[in-house]
Amino acid sequence: MGSTEDIILIEKTLSGDLNSFEQIVRKYNSIVFTLALRILKNREEAEETAQDVFLKAFKSLRSFNSKSKFSTWIYRIAYNESVNRLRSQKKYSETNGKQ
Repeated sequence: MGSTEDIILIEKTLSGDLNSFEQIVRKYNSIVFTLALRILKNREEAEETAQDVFLKAFKSLRSFNSKSKFSTWIYRIAYNESVNRLRSQKKYSETNGKQ
């Protein structure tokens, strides 16, 4: 079950209170960035990925099931975004003759 604080922030965000989403970003930025950095091993790429994760989360917030933990949901988005970025980097390297 999601934390009450997260549920309230999500509901406020969905009602148009962008300050509530800013609080969500502050709360989860560290775990999102750390996960991206572990996967990508590049600080700049991890920072960009973290921004992409929060943008995707914001756009998909209505699809969040409040019976689940928000931290698990955002962590999964961060993992998927990081792995996708890593894959596209590898494809780019292979097509440009760098391995």
